[in-house]
Amino acid sequence: MLAQSVEDLYFLTTSFAVFPNTFWKRVVYRNKRDLILQLGSGDDHREGMVNVDGNFARKKDMWLDLRNRLPFGQKSAKVIYCCHMLEHLLPEDALPLLREMHRVLSDDGILRLAVPSFERCLDIVAGRETSHWPRELKGERSQAINYLFCDGQYKYAYCFENLSQFAEQAGFTRIHHCSELDGLVEKDYSGIMLGKENPGSLVVELQR
Repeated sequence: MLAQSVEDLYFLTTSFAVFPNTFWKRVVYRNKRDLILQLGSGDDHREGMVNVDGNFARKKDMWLDLRNRLPFGQKSAKVIYCCHMLEHLLPEDALPLLREMHRVLSDDGILRLAVPSFERCLDIVAGRETSHWPRELKGERSQAINYLFCDGQYKYAYCFENLSQFAEQAGFTRIHHCSELDGLVEKDYSGIMLGKENPGSLVVELQR
């Protein structure tokens, strides 16, 4: 795993380097509708979706920095999937991205959003869970810190309350808190099976 300072420098450079590609994709996608997007696809490239990621080395359909404006038209996406990406952004970047996802989502579309749950952090402190990534540490509080910050990879932490407030500020009016079972069972979203997020994830479905 790269030091987070190196990753931060890489993504700072990327935010400028992707501009030509972003402008070109706006031309390509300006009239496309019923898109199925995965924002922050990482190593989870999925067939049938437009997989977007900022890491040049990963398999993807579109190289973008999600801190920039999305190159998709107004209400052009019927499904947006964003799994364990939002926590890597500071709130000052996460909220504009949520606003962009709201702009792009169609009136009957669904945004499925998963982030590490702060509730799991509390479970680790209480001794009900353990966390050994990215470091092997002893003691409940040490492991909770390990989980919460992930060596600086995570810029922010989410519970249902603050994620709901961010979603409302972005313009979403329908916010569904998926149960842990919902997050572990695949669902059909316009022909794409999504779900089975990591145990301990906070999963919500947002609609305009």
